[in-house]
Amino acid sequence: MSKDVTTTLQEVFRTDKGAVYQCDASNRLVLEFWDTHTYLSARDFAQFRRMVETVDLRQMALSTAAADDVEILTLPRSERCYVLTLCEVVHLRELLAGARLMLELNSMLRECGCSMADYV
Repeated sequence: MSKDVTTTLQEVFRTDKGAVYQCDASNRLVLEFWDTHTYLSARDFAQFRRMVETVDLRQMALSTAAADDVEILTLPRSERCYVLTLCEVVHLRELLAGARLMLELNSMLRECGCSMADYV
């Protein structure tokens, strides 16, 4: 990412596999996963998170069919897609769930007149 873009990003949540940032300049969330950066509106982020949550991990784990070895997920309003293994789906779920939780917490703090910076 260029330096001028990174100055407008605030980290929402990070794991060892990726991160989610909030971009105040574009009013979007940035998903960093697999060394790629994808800008998503809050609505598209929520839609993609729900899509990831609906992946049947049990089916992927128990099936011997080659078709169940990977899950193909297309990002909303984007030509980008992810072809994910079972472990990668789990890692992406963890990242998106953590980001969702932090965004909800930040929203609750704003309603109380606080900010995340007050608690960091």
